[in-house]
Amino acid sequence: MEDSNVEMYACDIETYVRELPTKKGQFDWIILGNVLCEVDNQISTLASIKHLLKPGGHVYFSEHIAAPKGTWARFVQDLINPWWRTAGGGCNCNRDSLLNLRNTPGFQIISWQYPRPQVLFGTFVLGLIQKKGN
Repeated sequence: MEDSNVEMYACDIETYVRELPTKKGQFDWIILGNVLCEVDNQISTLASIKHLLKPGGHVYFSEHIAAPKGTWARFVQDLINPWWRTAGGGCNCNRDSLLNLRNTPGFQIISWQYPRPQVLFGTFVLGLIQKKGN
């Protein structure tokens, strides 16, 4: 039977990478459950996640995303986001998280889906990403 280690940390990903630089490429899996709506900078967070993953490692994500730009739902999301962020403890209801995941160099989306119901006129997505490499 293979040894498995589960590590849990109570800090943001950028702090973890900065304080424990030896962890580069150490993780097989990273799980993001409604994380990307709250981080200060999604691009930086995704770069840090890529830094932590082993080549071929996976990210499971569960996120709500913004409605498409130019739609009435997106207009409402953009309008109420300052209030929503305050009331929701830092959550932003108008983030293009799936687009940023797709556009992160070195990541390949393996699968994703749009389950229902929608959250604040936006869609809730579940998916799996793999870090490219051997």
